[in-house]
Amino acid sequence: MMRGKYLRAMVAAIVLSFSLTGCTQETLSKEIVFTTGLKENEIFRIGGLTGTVAEANLLLANVRNQYEEAFGEEIWNQKIEGESFKDYVKEMVKNQLAQLKCMVLYAEKEGIDLSVEEEECLRLAAEDYFGDLSSKEQQSLGTSVEEVYQLYKNLAVAEKVYDRLTQDVDEEISDAEAKVIVVWHIFRAYSEDAEEQDRKLLEELREQLVTQEADFASLAEEYSDDDKLEYAFGRGEMEKEFEEAAFALKAGEVSDVIETESGCHIIKCISDYDAAKTAQNKLSLLKKRRQEAFDSEYIAFTRGLVSDFNESAWEKVEFDSLSGIDNKNFYEIYEKYWQELKQ
Repeated sequence: MMRGKYLRAMVAAIVLSFSLTGCTQETLSKEIVFTTGLKENEIFRIGGLTGTVAEANLLLANVRNQYEEAFGEEIWNQKIEGESFKDYVKEMVKNQLAQLKCMVLYAEKEGIDLSVEEEECLRLAAEDYFGDLSSKEQQSLGTSVEEVYQLYKNLAVAEKVYDRLTQDVDEEISDAEAKVIVVWHIFRAYSEDAEEQDRKLLEELREQLVTQEADFASLAEEYSDDDKLEYAFGRGEMEKEFEEAAFALKAGEVSDVIETESGCHIIKCISDYDAAKTAQNKLSLLKKRRQEAFDSEYIAFTRGLVSDFNESAWEKVEFDSLSGIDNKNFYEIYEKYWQELKQ
């Protein structure tokens, strides 16, 4: 279970490192139903737009490079949610490509498009990227400069859609709302035959901490049922009783024995305001606000879409065939040209 959570966290980290839209794969997979029947290299069609093998290869090669750079090739030997990590990431990329097409469809509906200058900029970016590929890499990806250009255009349009749907989000987040604290804790998990004994043990430990100035970390190492000593968190991230008790402490203070649904705790406040983590949490809260604003209209739009899925084309997207393709610059080149144009 812990390995699955860890891998999902890594997936999120890698996706966020190149995602331009703020979408999540879960949004699409719940709203779009894939059926059958398409051309040879078309993986799916949604509302008249297709996602191709070449586009999936471009995205998948990028993700593969980022994972291997961060965690090494051994990452592909892992499993997540009962399937190989390769298949999991491949499915994630398919959903990401489908989301991209949905956002282009939304742009068409709302009249959101690119200027001539923007299109010329993206064509130069595509030529720059494609020109850096060797003939072998071009063949492995199965792509052309025109397909790279069209994918870059889709990314730019999706970015405009995201900006439009999140333009009214209140970006002011107070320190009080975003405040992150750091605590240590000693935890005893509830058990049917030892609940009372565990609480009594924690009361005795707290007495040692308060009157004898016992070492909190040493007691935690000996008696806690949680291998993790320290937690940094903001509002809404922990069990209610734990959070309320922790936020009521000042730095250096120790709580009474706190009961939660999972067990009982003694909490020591290490920092009642972590400035760096609070600043980081402000960014996370703002991202959440933007995502909620985006989803409120985007998800409703996707419910009205019909799609077709081509399993034989999807099988052509072969994870191992993309090995050795240095595709990390796919997004880097896009960002370079697009951001320079916007400045």
